[in-house]
Amino acid sequence: MSTLLSTVSRTVRNARQLVLVGATCAGVGIGGCQSAEKSEAKAEASPSWIAKIDRYHWVTATPAPPPPADNLILVGDRLEPDTKAVEAKGAAELAGAHVLYRDGKFSEAETVFHRVAENTKNAPPIAEEARYYEAECLRRQARYPKASDTYARMLNDFPSGAYREQAVQHMFEIANYWLDDTRKEMEEYKEKREGKRWVIWPDILHFEKTKPFLDEEGRALEKLEQVRYNDMTGPLADKALFLAGSVKFFRQEYKEADFLYSQLVEMHPNSPYVEQALELSIISKLLSTGGAAYDGRKVAEARRLVDTALRNYPEFAHKKGDFLNRQLFSITMQQAEKDFEVAEFYRRTGHPCSAYFCYEIVRRRYPGTKYFDLAIKHMEELRDKVEKSEAGQPSTTMPADKRPGESLPPAASPNLLPGPSGPSGPPAPLPPGIVNPR
Repeated sequence: MSTLLSTVSRTVRNARQLVLVGATCAGVGIGGCQSAEKSEAKAEASPSWIAKIDRYHWVTATPAPPPPADNLILVGDRLEPDTKAVEAKGAAELAGAHVLYRDGKFSEAETVFHRVAENTKNAPPIAEEARYYEAECLRRQARYPKASDTYARMLNDFPSGAYREQAVQHMFEIANYWLDDTRKEMEEYKEKREGKRWVIWPDILHFEKTKPFLDEEGRALEKLEQVRYNDMTGPLADKALFLAGSVKFFRQEYKEADFLYSQLVEMHPNSPYVEQALELSIISKLLSTGGAAYDGRKVAEARRLVDTALRNYPEFAHKKGDFLNRQLFSITMQQAEKDFEVAEFYRRTGHPCSAYFCYEIVRRRYPGTKYFDLAIKHMEELRDKVEKSEAGQPSTTMPADKRPGESLPPAASPNLLPGPSGPSGPPAPLPPGIVNPR
């Protein structure tokens, strides 16, 4: 809006100058044109009707106050006037905006800072500082949605600038403030499960200026993602990952929660949230598979994550031994069911040799489970068909003492942690909701 007003004011001033020069030339002839500049200067010096109408700066932009006269810097052991700050283009206007900012006139300072930041002829350090303080003026006025967008714009334009850490910190604080409503909703769901509440009213619209009008939670997740991308190894990256993953876990979006928790475990192994992220990541991987009939790679990743917890976090393994036992048992049963269903598929489609081979895999990999007994039973049923199939190929017929399943060494037991009750039961109950990292 300020750019539009500046353009209109320049247009009005140029038109006024043109009319003044034309009238002067028409009245005094060609020779009078030489005094046009003096007439125009005189008209500018005297108060005009446009200046009287535009006393509240409806057309022209709000002028910045003059910079302070005693702007000093420390050079060695003495203070000297800072001449470089005034010599750079736009520096005087920026210094005047800082005067308004220090006086608490944040609305007027925001206008001037925005004008300086939008001027592409200014030096990059001046534009960056103006953009940052524009966002600061918005934050001081509690206009958090627009302030966070201005911080994000500054980080996009100046990703390695001098104000990056401060902008990231303020963006995280705003996003964490917006998640207070999500924490409140978690408490309400907890009360509903306990029978203390019947209905949970959705909080969709927000009319206060501190919050977005729509999709407050989505805007908070967006800002957390920008915090993580702009400071991936900083002190706030693990907190942003944990908060975003907790929101996704609460909304039962387990694939996204698994990705965020896995990133926290992989990139921030010394974070104070890594143990809870390990626990929630294992649960998310198991809940995001869809069952044994779907892709089993997530289940394999969950097994590797359990192994990581056992090897790298002994205190967590000692404290959560029963939980890890139950997860390993769930993983083993899901993998056994998947391999058994593959063998069943070959048996139904008339491939006895392939089915026999897959049953043998189940027998070797998963002793002590119900699929171990079912595999042996089906292997006995298919033995005659396999022998008849091999009878037509005398070069590959196996002697009786070398038949699969008859002379195999005993299989090892599953690699589970010792426990008093053994691996049994469903996955561990869900831990509490978001932990406020403030």
